[in-house]
Amino acid sequence: MGTSMPQRNNGLFYGWYIVLTSFLIMFSAFSIVNSLHSLFLVPVTTELGLTRTTFSIVLSVGGLGVAIASPFMGKLLANGNMKLIMSVCVILAGCGFMLYSLAQSAVYFAVIAFCIGICVAGFSNIPISIMLTNWFYEKKGLAMGLAFAGSGIGTAALSPILTMLISNYGWRTTYIIAGLLIIVISLPLILFFTKKGPAEKGTIALGANRVEIAQANTEQSGVTLAQAKRSGIFWLFIFGVICFALVAGGVQMHIPAYLIDIGHPALFAGTIFGLLSLSNTVGKLILGAIFDKFRTTGGILFVGSCMTIAMVSLLLANAKSFAFVFAIAYGFSIVIATIGPPFMTDDLFGKKEFGAIFGVVQIFFVATSSLGVIVSGLIYDLTQSYKVAWFIFLGLFILSMFCILIANGMKKKKHLTVEEMAIEESMEGI
Repeated sequence: MGTSMPQRNNGLFYGWYIVLTSFLIMFSAFSIVNSLHSLFLVPVTTELGLTRTTFSIVLSVGGLGVAIASPFMGKLLANGNMKLIMSVCVILAGCGFMLYSLAQSAVYFAVIAFCIGICVAGFSNIPISIMLTNWFYEKKGLAMGLAFAGSGIGTAALSPILTMLISNYGWRTTYIIAGLLIIVISLPLILFFTKKGPAEKGTIALGANRVEIAQANTEQSGVTLAQAKRSGIFWLFIFGVICFALVAGGVQMHIPAYLIDIGHPALFAGTIFGLLSLSNTVGKLILGAIFDKFRTTGGILFVGSCMTIAMVSLLLANAKSFAFVFAIAYGFSIVIATIGPPFMTDDLFGKKEFGAIFGVVQIFFVATSSLGVIVSGLIYDLTQSYKVAWFIFLGLFILSMFCILIANGMKKKKHLTVEEMAIEESMEGI
């Protein structure tokens, strides 16, 4: 009798504040660390006498940090004080970026990049995915699409600003400014707005009141990490993630070079790359809506169709019209690499130990996507052409979608859906 009932959502649902907070974190901290660091490549390598290959490899060590940290960070964030963990990680990441300003060697960059990578795992995709999964029973795909769109928009908005700062004040000063931006923008948002789940606000997740048993704890439905790892569904899903991670890492970074190789001017290649980034942002919203309406199956069929169109168009991109088709279709398809892993992890395995399971998924995704760029480069070095790589990546993507569809079908056949598990658990308690 003393236990208070969760309140229905009145007024603007607080989960949308979580979405806005997540968007701004991806806009600022994540885009600076993950996407905009490439702006420093030329000035840093010129002053320090490093090759561009060396600098690229050094920065990829940051991805190794993310991969290694993801499994334990997923558990830590799910079970610990998320606000504290995110705050510490974003402060350390900002300080790490400022420490880049003191760099004199590649080894120094590598050590800092690895440490920042660990911090990125603690303030970006994993905690944001945990929060959105907890807050949204319905419209989860839309929420993820909006939140993760922040990275693309942040890259577009902050790129000219950082470029101007590097040009006017030098790369060392710009590293300090960028580090301060990471902390000044993200830390207040984390401190004042992040809530791990609806219980912290005395409310319920969006759509939870549509379930007849409103008292059921839907966050606890699903399977544990141990149960997931014993199932063929999990490893088939992981294999699918590995395949599309290779594609995500291996195609996009080589697009400008490929377009120039086949005769297009550098300005046109830059235009196509910019259009790809824009379509990627729009694609996150489209895929999110499709996930909400048609779940994993619908999303997979959509991105699989778009990727097929994209890669065929890329092979025919000597014609400018096909290059434009590629940019739009690829942007719509590769968003599976951003919102796909968290959404599908929840859809397949539920919320019971989402953080722990998603942390394991992330280590495979991050580690494999880092290899994609190397795979493309090796294929080009061996064949003096990217076309073999494009055929291989198209095959890998189709294989990936096929594996995930099978895993989803096995889940529907062998396991109750999340909603059914919630109902069954509540009935057992009566």
